[in-house]
Amino acid sequence: MEVLVKNIVAQAEEILDAAGITESRIDSWLLAESILGVCRRDLFLEPCKSVSKEQAQKYLDAVSVRAEHIPLQHITGRQQFMDFEFIVNEDVLIPRPETELLVEQVVSYIKDDEVKVLDMCTGSGCIAVSVDRMCVNADVTAADISKKALKVAGENNMRNKGGVTFVQSDMFENIHGTYDIIVSNPPYIPTSDIEVLMEEVREHEPHLALDGSADGLKFYREICRNADNYLNKNGKVFLEIGYDQGGTVPELLRENGFTNIQVLKDLSGNDRMVIAGKE
Repeated sequence: MEVLVKNIVAQAEEILDAAGITESRIDSWLLAESILGVCRRDLFLEPCKSVSKEQAQKYLDAVSVRAEHIPLQHITGRQQFMDFEFIVNEDVLIPRPETELLVEQVVSYIKDDEVKVLDMCTGSGCIAVSVDRMCVNADVTAADISKKALKVAGENNMRNKGGVTFVQSDMFENIHGTYDIIVSNPPYIPTSDIEVLMEEVREHEPHLALDGSADGLKFYREICRNADNYLNKNGKVFLEIGYDQGGTVPELLRENGFTNIQVLKDLSGNDRMVIAGKE
């Protein structure tokens, strides 16, 4: 027995909407593409496209999971980032579009130069692997304290044919040598703010990758205080920041001797990146 795709997608949207999923329409189609291999464009070409009853049930089962506010990416197991596909699960932060802007800044700065890059707090490896793949002369090392995160990052490196070297390290503890670039999207959410995050983030993404201590600045302090020991002459740091940290993070950099500090905004107009050098 066949089931019309348009009918079960409409049913899915109703289920997700009733569960309070903000982007119920988008998520219903993203699940259809992942589970059924059908996208909206397919229905324009074939409005009466159908799938088996078994496929329809598998799709609706996934919709039911999403209705429990499980992140969509944890259901599909992947997330697109910089035109690459990354494996994600509960051990890593789901790559965000804002972080693509950070990667773009790093890649634009590197151009075709031969550089050594350190990605601190790598998580899924999305920054490190993307930079490695997009910059042929970049020698990229990525560090994280979490063994589970590094396992995911290693899988993403292999999946995307990267050449990243991974190091388990509590910040700079096990880092050796010097680098031309240190890039990081560290945990930066103040501890007390985590409890008011949307359920998908609060309950299903690792707090280790979210919690930046009481003021959200713990890891920036570590980076600003120690980076000089690991940066080559004229090296630069590229940091993703919270929307309200465009004053505090630059001040930490200034206190530690950094110069040429730039604060860049994301597409929503929020402060999102800081770039600084140390001569």
